Amino acid sequence: DYRGENMSEAARGTKRKKGVEPDPFDHERFVREGPQKRFIEPRLLYLIRKKPSYGYQLTEDIGRLPFPGPPPDSAAVYRMLRELERSGLVGSRWEHGEAGPSKRVYHLTPVGDARLEAWVDAFKERVRMLNGFIPMCEKAR
Repeated sequence: DYRGENMSEAARGTKRKKGVEPDPFDHERFVREGPQKRFIEPRLLYLIRKKPSYGYQLTEDIGRLPFPGPPPDSAAVYRMLRELERSGLVGSRWEHGEAGPSKRVYHLTPVGDARLEAWVDAFKERVRMLNGFIPMCEKAR
């Protein structure tokens, strides 16, 4: 059902109550969310699952993943990293190297791993919906 796509949060009844965090495994939210946030969260979770890393490297790597549109800018990546850490989906530690500044290295938590799996399930659902919609469009020609 695509009718709620352009409705406000209040009209859909999804407006967040003050101080109440959204359910991190809300499947419907994952299916709805997408291009407007450029899928930054699942891409970062994937990259961090693959290899714990620091912000600058994640900013470089995110653009190499197969998603449409331009890659998110570094400010959006850093904002999302802070949000992921605040939500307990990633953790971080400072790594001090021999040369250069210290780096904050992000790692996935068990909750973040489960969240990435929820994204994968949502992507599969989105693909299923699109695979149903495309033939409808082709028949309407």
